[in-house]
Amino acid sequence: MTPEQFLSWLAALPLHKDTSVECGAGNAEIAQFLASSFAKSYAVDINPISLPPDTSVKAICADAGALPFNDASVDLLISMQALHHFDVSKHLDEAHRVLRGGGIFAALCWGEISLPDDIRRAYTPIFDAIAPYWEANRPVVLSGYEGLEFAGCSIDRPRAQMHVQCNLDKLEEIMATWSAVQNAVGAGVAFPDLDLEVFDIDEEAEFDVCWPLIGPVFRKST
Repeated sequence: MTPEQFLSWLAALPLHKDTSVECGAGNAEIAQFLASSFAKSYAVDINPISLPPDTSVKAICADAGALPFNDASVDLLISMQALHHFDVSKHLDEAHRVLRGGGIFAALCWGEISLPDDIRRAYTPIFDAIAPYWEANRPVVLSGYEGLEFAGCSIDRPRAQMHVQCNLDKLEEIMATWSAVQNAVGAGVAFPDLDLEVFDIDEEAEFDVCWPLIGPVFRKST
């Protein structure tokens, strides 16, 4: 299942389709996707959000632990790669407050990147070099927020993955967005040179890269 198919599955779960809220929305991609399924779609972030002029999504600058919504007024509350940046206890309390009975709470994130074996072996020296520069909460994210509890019923979710075709240049563009790489660069780490010939890797050849979409989904008790 693709991420878009997963979001369509998720959007079908609430008993009502009045209001969806994306927390920690960033560029509000999910809020914009959900706008076609809900009467009102909100994107909430602690930082200002820039939206295209033709969108029906409403951007709100607010903390995920103090949501500006009435009690029992939201049908779907979702975050993507953001929960670990919140005060989780306050966010869960707010999620329970604003969700209607039967509403859906989802805390999603991306799992570990999956690479072809030869590519992973070739890049192991770089992965080792950046390992100390990941955030301390990275294992929590890669576990899919394992152990997260919410006052409601846990919902079994379908497997979903994002797939990207890329060559080595594209892979390194992706890696450049990783916080560990940015932190290592800031710390002046000298990355080791890679001997691609040892692994018989064609620098221009494309290969499949994927990430599992993970994280718990709950339904609030009615």
